[in-house]
Amino acid sequence: MNWGHLKNLIFRNWKEKLLAVVLAFLFWYMIKAQAARSNMPYGYGPERMPKPTSL
Repeated sequence: MNWGHLKNLIFRNWKEKLLAVVLAFLFWYMIKAQAARSNMPYGYGPERMPKPTSL
């Protein structure tokens, strides 16, 4: 494989490739944020957890 063929593979449809990389990063970020949130009970942070009521 020579440089001309590799250059053609990289630079052909570069806008679509850039868009695909940006979308992949955004999906990864949303999944990472959701996974961090699902570790918290009820989806709230420690300061917003409901306080237990005593009878």
